[in-house]
Amino acid sequence: MLKELKRVVEESGKDVQEFQQAANYLLSHQFVSAYKHGQRKYFLLIETYQHYFSVVFDALGMKLYVNENERLLGLLPVEREAFVRLKTDETLFLLVLRQIYEEKIENFEVDNGFVASNTHAVLERFVQLVKREIPTETRFKDILTLLSRHGVLIKGKAYDEDSKNLAIHITPVVRLVVTEAYLRQLESFNGSDAEQDEDQDDAIQLDTASEE
Repeated sequence: MLKELKRVVEESGKDVQEFQQAANYLLSHQFVSAYKHGQRKYFLLIETYQHYFSVVFDALGMKLYVNENERLLGLLPVEREAFVRLKTDETLFLLVLRQIYEEKIENFEVDNGFVASNTHAVLERFVQLVKREIPTETRFKDILTLLSRHGVLIKGKAYDEDSKNLAIHITPVVRLVVTEAYLRQLESFNGSDAEQDEDQDDAIQLDTASEE
């Protein structure tokens, strides 16, 4: 592996540190986009030297995912043990985001694979679809932070007219971590477990290489 690193460094004319920084960045963020500010340089380097980075991450039990059409790449676990088990409310919000994403795609409301929405719209859809009360403000912020950390969404600024309503962008990552089967679960969900302990883990798992 060191010989391969030496080869790609000589071929690229870049420093060893640049390859190390790109690998570390992907490990810590899990997904990078050529369209996201500050990530393009990592995307281009990893995309150009996919074979090298694939070998590196394969040794760590991870698979390098590359979507050239959406200019997105990331890491997915090879072993099931690497999956993160989500709580019920986290899972439901993840499914809501996937549904919003698909509706926006169908209506051609998409920019480089990202769709724009806001936290009020997400909360309204949550109540409409799953028939549960919205979580506390603190809990909702925790959920947004979790999903942002795994690359599912990008949090923006609050609107001037409503400081509690944040602009967000839902990323193509939501399609990787939420399958069609999980989406059907949302459609059939009737809120029957609304009295369930919020801390109880849900059966659905987030396909991610990162730690919760």
